[in-house]
Amino acid sequence: MYQIQRMGCACRHDSSFILDQPQGFEGYLMLFVRTPAFFRIGEKEYTVEPETFILYDRGVPLYYGASGGPYVNDWILFDCTEPLSADAAIRFNEPVFIGEQINLPQYFQLIADGYYRGTDAQAAGLLIRAMLSEIFSKAERGSTPDLPHYRELLDLRRQIYAQPARSWNVKEMAQMLSISVPYLHALYKKAFGITCTGDVINSRMEQAQQYLRNRGMTVEEIAFACGYSSCVHFSRQFKQQTGLSPLQWRRQNNT
Repeated sequence: MYQIQRMGCACRHDSSFILDQPQGFEGYLMLFVRTPAFFRIGEKEYTVEPETFILYDRGVPLYYGASGGPYVNDWILFDCTEPLSADAAIRFNEPVFIGEQINLPQYFQLIADGYYRGTDAQAAGLLIRAMLSEIFSKAERGSTPDLPHYRELLDLRRQIYAQPARSWNVKEMAQMLSISVPYLHALYKKAFGITCTGDVINSRMEQAQQYLRNRGMTVEEIAFACGYSSCVHFSRQFKQQTGLSPLQWRRQNNT
């Protein structure tokens, strides 16, 4: 479960800007710099181009700032109930050039919209997960950006994770991209290593787990809040994905 502590979008500073935080933060810090910048990490110093991303681990000293001009970035300070280090794909404390491969400003804006509305904090957390998965996925950072309809596929995936409770229909998703259903299945699987239907299920399971931490919601209420019309179907699918029934998962994770 991702929990945003603070964040900012398109934050602007002058050419003298430097952030010096020797103790780092208790949570994780992600930055997306839209202008030239520098990072000092341990004994290494990096001068990076605009559209570079970095994810700082907990407690890592922070020293970064403008490089020869005004400085603009998006940032999120967040925590997670499960250590991010458990994901082998995550690379901490290392600048990653994004360029035009991924529309990170749009991700940050969608996350901010959910975070500042308060009621959509869970969707914001799911979007963080989707964004990190996209950034650090080898499949998506190889030749995939040249895939036909890649931008539209990214937008579709962001919508799936932003609105897991929506009644997603494969035919309608294909119509959004003006392509056939079989072609959508093939492109989506090649782009993200999972079918669009599988991604819908994953987004709903992530949201369900967050809701299950709220003891005030019944399993039936959670099922409906995650887009299921049948509590039985939800419980069956949840057990298929996690190996536990919703009530078993709640007991195991809320002790």
